[in-house]
Amino acid sequence: MNRISNRPGGTDLRSFLSFLENNHPEQVLRISKEVDPDFGVSGILHRLERDGHFRVVIFEKVRGSGIPLVSNMHADFERLRLALGMGEGDEKAFLAEYSARESAPLAPVTVDDGPVHEVVRIGDEVDLEELPICTYHELDAGKYVTAGLGLMRDPETGIENIGIYRHMVHGRNELGIQLSETAHGNIIWQKYEARGEPCPIAIIIGHHPAFFLGALSFSPMEANELHIAGGVRQSPVELVPCRTIPLAVPADAEIVLECEIRPAERRPEAPFGEYPGTYGPQRLNPVLEVKAITHRRDPLYQDAFVGHADHLLLAGIIRASAIEKTVRIACPTVTRVRVSRAGSYRFVCYIAIDRKIEGEAKQAAMAAFVADPFLKFAVVVDSDVDIASDTEVMHAIGTRVRADRDVFMVPHAKGSPLDPASYDPEGGSHLVTKMGIDATRKDDYPAEISVPGADGIDLAEFIDGYVGPGGNGIS
Repeated sequence: MNRISNRPGGTDLRSFLSFLENNHPEQVLRISKEVDPDFGVSGILHRLERDGHFRVVIFEKVRGSGIPLVSNMHADFERLRLALGMGEGDEKAFLAEYSARESAPLAPVTVDDGPVHEVVRIGDEVDLEELPICTYHELDAGKYVTAGLGLMRDPETGIENIGIYRHMVHGRNELGIQLSETAHGNIIWQKYEARGEPCPIAIIIGHHPAFFLGALSFSPMEANELHIAGGVRQSPVELVPCRTIPLAVPADAEIVLECEIRPAERRPEAPFGEYPGTYGPQRLNPVLEVKAITHRRDPLYQDAFVGHADHLLLAGIIRASAIEKTVRIACPTVTRVRVSRAGSYRFVCYIAIDRKIEGEAKQAAMAAFVADPFLKFAVVVDSDVDIASDTEVMHAIGTRVRADRDVFMVPHAKGSPLDPASYDPEGGSHLVTKMGIDATRKDDYPAEISVPGADGIDLAEFIDGYVGPGGNGIS
């Protein structure tokens, strides 16, 4: 059954791809030649990124599978903006729009059936080898599902939670899972584990980028991310009951793996190339039994190239929304928050404030650390600093910081267990040292140089062919 939306870009993966190909063909690249899932897909994506190309790539033929593979969907900011229906706007405008939608959730609706149940394979019919699952990096322990949205339900509150977790293929119907200590999914799984019960989890593969943006909202555990996803895409998510586990999944998803995490069972998993650009260590991790695979009649398999733009931008850029809300409580003069690409959209945060009194900057930095455990460096600058520019932020650090009084550290703090600079990266330690930097002007700061009236000058009146910022300069 087809659901047609009058919203630009539709509400599912294939409709958004069709929207891009019809309206923004420069955003899509199709590769018709057969590609090897072992290093072939990731090799092409790596070369494209190195050459400055971040288009959606559709691999029409992946060796060993009859299912096309879609990658790089979230590797370019313009596509994220288009996913919200924004024809224009910078990162600040995007985050303002995202934050407004995030704060206006829409409850999902349940339907009897949907495209994701056009093909249903249960029990002995389940075979993960039918999917074009890839091996990405040289030392990866095996094939990994990398863009699966893991849907779980808290057994105590009934609230659904969604997160992206890596899933190593162990066999025809078995997957591993890395549930980081900082993840809400880890808490939910632990509740089932304490009861000695299997933990239901549905892995959603292939959906509209607006659904991803909502589902990965950096929100408290009490927030239902299916509701937030509805708010972000501005239409309720239609859910269809799973066939083998007590969960409901988006009816218009491409593929769903219905799974249970077996209680007490552990199996070696990893190494795997992770988002910091280093390998996560091997661990004894839980094992999932895939009870069913359901999908559309002609499904698209979506993956993410971990440690690269597709993975980093999606889950990173929207973190600024939650951080700003928390920082604003501690420091009402905040004007903007940005999570920096230079810090893998995880480790480094820039905060601009309209400083009124001494101490505000440190308060803002501490609030940022509370909001996001992955953050290690919080740099607070004055509101005249363009935090979209690493150069301007570094200039503020270089000229406005007295290190003995403006830098503070928080040792043995909760961070990412995949952080290569943790106290014990080989052991998967989540303990790190965090650093706050007050790069605002101090009360006795000298006057800075300026040229009066410069901003009001129209250089085109003086220089023939001048096209201004973002153009080609003088023709």
